[in-house]
Amino acid sequence: MKFPGVPANEKERLKSLYMMDLLDKKDDERLQRLTRLAKATFNVPIALITLLDRDRQWMISCEGFNMRQSSRNVSFCAHAILLQGIMIVKDALKDDRFDNNPLVHDEPFVRFYAGCPVRLPDGSIAGTICLLDNKPREFSSDDINLLLDLGAIVEDELVIIGMAMTDKLTELPNRRGFFQIGDKRFVELTRDATPFTLLYFVVEDLHSLNDIWGHAEGDNALRAFAKCLNSCMKSGDVCGRVDSSAFAVLLAHNGQNDADAFLFNLQTKIDDWYSHVGKKYPLNYSYGMLENSTEKYDDLVDMLKDADTVMYSEKRKGR
Repeated sequence: MKFPGVPANEKERLKSLYMMDLLDKKDDERLQRLTRLAKATFNVPIALITLLDRDRQWMISCEGFNMRQSSRNVSFCAHAILLQGIMIVKDALKDDRFDNNPLVHDEPFVRFYAGCPVRLPDGSIAGTICLLDNKPREFSSDDINLLLDLGAIVEDELVIIGMAMTDKLTELPNRRGFFQIGDKRFVELTRDATPFTLLYFVVEDLHSLNDIWGHAEGDNALRAFAKCLNSCMKSGDVCGRVDSSAFAVLLAHNGQNDADAFLFNLQTKIDDWYSHVGKKYPLNYSYGMLENSTEKYDDLVDMLKDADTVMYSEKRKGR
């Protein structure tokens, strides 16, 4: 048995996966419909849509299999996401990557596997749609094309899911997306007593910029700020555009990712942007910052309201 490798863009891939907030979700009827179709079309006992987390595989849609997650080390799909096309294992017992795999010698007794990588809207690979059988079998060129078609349909569904939580202008999570992802992260950090900070930013002088340079230039300024903000994010952080000119960041502390370092990095990114594009206007912003307090804040909504208040009372300028 061989352990799977890691994609070259693993850090960025995981960040995109976390922003979609698909992990630990199940029974989405749009995806269930596709695994039912795959199971019936290919006449296999098991069809799955999987997501590859840092250390585990999550089955967001299952047909014929009750397990919802497994270790990434034993995942067939962790091998499949490293390939450009479909991965086919005709007989796992004759493949040295899987011959001693516990999923081969125990439930679900995998002998045959075919997996098609599926991508998130930004192009990052999320996982696969895959077929499993407990006996060896062949897989024709027609079968390959059909599985590729199903993979494309899964990707279409992921686009629809993403659109509901994504701000079209900046491609960051919108207010709904920020709270959906952020609330979950807030609970995790609070439960684990992990220090974290909430930052609330407002891009300044946007109305003046729109009046003088036009709304297209105002949109460019928002896109530039969002891009700088997103480039500072680490795995586990959450950011979003929560109002027309406002952005929020939930920032976990890990010794290398505290709020002061984040703010310094953000300003450096903005300075670099300003020097390269040569705009005739500065990209000004104000921010409010709150450290977590488990006694004071029961949820992210209340904490964000206070961060907004802090920003307007202190008006700390980024430039």
